[in-house]
Amino acid sequence: MSRPVTTLRSRLGAAVAALTLSLALGACHDGSSATTTTVSAPGAAVATGSPGAPAPPPTVAPPSSVATAVPAPTMSVPVSTTAGVTTDAEATTAPAPPPPAATAVTSTMASAPAVIAPPPSADATASATGLPAIDARAYAVYDASAGRWLAGSDADTPLAVGSLMKLLTAYVVMQAGDPTHVVTVPEMTTDPSESAIGLYRGEQLQRDLLVRAMLIVSANDAARALAIDLAGSEEAFAAQMNAAAADLGMTGTSAANPVGLDASYSFSTAHDMTTLAATLMQDETFRATVARTDATLHGQVFPATNALLTSYPGANGVKTGHTTEAGWSLVGAAERDGRQVIVTVLGASSSTARVASASALLDWAFAQP
Repeated sequence: MSRPVTTLRSRLGAAVAALTLSLALGACHDGSSATTTTVSAPGAAVATGSPGAPAPPPTVAPPSSVATAVPAPTMSVPVSTTAGVTTDAEATTAPAPPPPAATAVTSTMASAPAVIAPPPSADATASATGLPAIDARAYAVYDASAGRWLAGSDADTPLAVGSLMKLLTAYVVMQAGDPTHVVTVPEMTTDPSESAIGLYRGEQLQRDLLVRAMLIVSANDAARALAIDLAGSEEAFAAQMNAAAADLGMTGTSAANPVGLDASYSFSTAHDMTTLAATLMQDETFRATVARTDATLHGQVFPATNALLTSYPGANGVKTGHTTEAGWSLVGAAERDGRQVIVTVLGASSSTARVASASALLDWAFAQP
């Protein structure tokens, strides 16, 4: 099955280079005790944890019709985590209605899309030798430097993926551009078991700050605020997600909500998630963001959810996910001797197992010619 996929840089092109989101350099929890940090007023500063970097500005910039490149912005939001893992939802939600019909996504493409190699056939995957035993329902291995799929198991089987779906949310928001656009947080209902940063109604934060919170803190309330601000409702935004997935050739993906909560029509595949990650990793700001191992928020240091970053040499991304239905999932990436490899592990039995499985697949991939 051939599924051409575009790279983010070629899709956005030179016209959007100055609009690249400052998704930088924060972190979230995926293995620490419950913590909540409150904030006294909107606009308080967060340090990026980048040694020697200048302190970010303490205030939120107003919207601008012409965005320019700026240092990593502040994230003036509280952080909430749960014991053991930042969780999308511990309880599976009720069956959802069919996903919203795909609608056109406003694009800032300035050039024709580039094509990434389609996923391998089942026969090609079966021919891979020396593969390690993997604790997962499905996985895929992609050599991004060579543009070559190396291996996979049940990689085209649709499965719940939890917060990995936020990568698609990020893609849609990044296509919208205007990173300094100020979002007014709407009234939202968030289940206490969900990962959240404690946004409050009427709070005003820049779009790029909320993208950071969503990607690195895995904040469901940030994802919802972005979706409602951009599309008017979560349902309308899900339609944009489905349109973007179709445009990327992600034929095994269906979005029912912007956060990846368990739902009848919320699923993806190991191939699709790897394709999406490879696309996003073409953007250097995104790449720098998901490679961060920690951040300091209002004087408190928070480790990243992605334990691969501190346990695997050369690891530089990408995103974790966990729900009751999805199990423990991870899109992992690492670079070695200039070679970039991306792996996706879906449905591992534990947080430790997803990191061990991704590590084993990366080791195997780097050993391939």
